[in-house]
Amino acid sequence: MSLIFVHLSDIHFGQEKGGSLHINDDVKERLLDDARTEVMKLSKQKADGVIISGDIAYGGKLIEYEIAGKWLDRLTAAVGCEITDVQVVPGNHDIDFDEITPITQSVIDEIIEKGDEALDKFLDREADRELIYRRFHGYRTFAEGYDCPLDSEGRVSKDHIFELAPNRRIKFLGLNTALICSKSEKEEGGLILGKRQHVIPIEPGLETIVIAHHPLNWIQDSNAAGRYIRKRARVFISGHEHMPSHKLEQTNEDADLVSLASGAAAPPKADDQYNYCYNILEFQWLEEEDALLLNIHGRMWDYDNVEFISDGNHFNNGLASYKIRCPNFRKEAGTEVNKISLQNIQHKCDEVSVNLDVKETPKEYSMGEEAEINLVLLKFFRDLTSGERLSLLIELGAIPNTWNETLTHGTERSAFNKLLAAGKLEQVHDKINQILHK
Repeated sequence: MSLIFVHLSDIHFGQEKGGSLHINDDVKERLLDDARTEVMKLSKQKADGVIISGDIAYGGKLIEYEIAGKWLDRLTAAVGCEITDVQVVPGNHDIDFDEITPITQSVIDEIIEKGDEALDKFLDREADRELIYRRFHGYRTFAEGYDCPLDSEGRVSKDHIFELAPNRRIKFLGLNTALICSKSEKEEGGLILGKRQHVIPIEPGLETIVIAHHPLNWIQDSNAAGRYIRKRARVFISGHEHMPSHKLEQTNEDADLVSLASGAAAPPKADDQYNYCYNILEFQWLEEEDALLLNIHGRMWDYDNVEFISDGNHFNNGLASYKIRCPNFRKEAGTEVNKISLQNIQHKCDEVSVNLDVKETPKEYSMGEEAEINLVLLKFFRDLTSGERLSLLIELGAIPNTWNETLTHGTERSAFNKLLAAGKLEQVHDKINQILHK
């Protein structure tokens, strides 16, 4: 069995001005056609999902994510996966720089100067956290819809697990390398992941693929974070520098790591050096070696024929294949879970300022119903306005109709989860459809 993902980075929706808008729009149209054609050439003939390693938008504005969402709906349809099968991490362009006030900038400058300890101090307090996280206001709801939440306490967000074979799984883990990106000129080598994002858990039968926007050389705590990535991850995917590269390194006697840096799907200035690029990633389990095979199909824009072709500049005839040794595969793995309950789809929200404790016994959902949960989550956060989300939550009793406080992002997600726990999935979906089809 293989798993196939279309991998994009640095799409930069919203960067286009004047005539370049038409060029970039045409490239994106051709990318849809090319991805459909190339995925169909593979044995599975459909993709399992789309991975975006940051910079979905250019200025972090809501309208940019609205445009991106519509295009991603078309991309997922083209490659044969569900519209919810998208994984995202934030990049520096997913920050709304208009939200960086002088106070915010001074806080970030202090964190850059003092490092981990200063970051921890600000993440410990809700008001300080919101000062940092409101820069992501457009990205935040967009990513939540794809169940790739930004953890407001600076921890690793939710992972996504796929099965290659019985007791052989891979986990995609997204990091927020843009946590303290700002107007500072000290970013290269000055960014901080924070200790809360360093740890990569170990689980028998499961190997980790890390997705980040910035390469490790942009991060000042990269030595500490890199130790976890090199020892516990099997693939590290990044973007940002707009230059494709890939390499395998031995990180232990029985373990390897592939580092894959992506080119830009839409570089700010496309030329011979920074071309339009994307990848198709194919993961397979090699039973005899109990290893992971990664095939990277590199695609690039051909200016002469104005279409995508195999990337022969950064790959051997457009393909790089790596056999990755996986020590966790050789450990005794646990049994597969066939049911999904609320706690499996819920991430922790400690910033809730209203009593949203679930009184009902959480309803258990089958794996078949999980698809509807994912679709409802996407529509709720990505497609509804903040006012429409508030009206829905009040009408269905998730929050009181006397609510007069600021509706924080964490409160919204907790209220949404309360409705699911009460078995109101169908009611939520019906209400969303009524709002969207007015």
